[in-house]
Amino acid sequence: MTDFGRDLRVGTWNVEYGRGVEKNRRRLDLLTDRAAHLWVLTETHDHLDLSATHRPIHSEHRDEIPGGRWVTLWTALPVIERLPTADPGRSVAARLDGGTAGEVVAYGTVLPWNGDVGPHPNRPAKGWEEFARVVPGQGREWAALRRQFPDATVVVAGDLNQDLGGRHYYGTHACRRLLTEALDGAELTCLTTTDRFAPDALEHPRSTTSPRQGRA
Repeated sequence: MTDFGRDLRVGTWNVEYGRGVEKNRRRLDLLTDRAAHLWVLTETHDHLDLSATHRPIHSEHRDEIPGGRWVTLWTALPVIERLPTADPGRSVAARLDGGTAGEVVAYGTVLPWNGDVGPHPNRPAKGWEEFARVVPGQGREWAALRRQFPDATVVVAGDLNQDLGGRHYYGTHACRRLLTEALDGAELTCLTTTDRFAPDALEHPRSTTSPRQGRA
């Protein structure tokens, strides 16, 4: 959960496709209690419904999981327009009216993980190959959004599947460098690096999401 000043609150969470009736009730209670203006939820399912307070903007359905999607933006902010992304199955973007906070450009994504075989099962990727393929392209999209909407607060969030900071990390040095270069190229700063938290704040100190305010 990140506060971009008192007028804009953004949260991100992997909700594991809303599995389990009781778990889902607790998830919804927590989401409601935290009262974010924008939720960037990953591994979502159409039966996880926040429509009483927020409007959904979904990525495309996942064929492997009926009703499942990689990422959904749930916004209490008015939607100005949905923005195209190069991979609408893996990512989703929209321009929102943040009121006194100004315009918000939200980009939700799930980046490839170790062993992600990619979109071509007859030519499956290995290890971190898919991450290395996807990240530069998404980085160019983030940078393009920054140029297209220079006065907006740009938020990139979701499962970036790479820890940035800390002793215990998921990923590789090469992948961390690649992701850092993509963020830097779009003038984005990760707000969930381990060093931003008190030493005892995290049970497993990791950083896998990267929202950022549009202006430093």
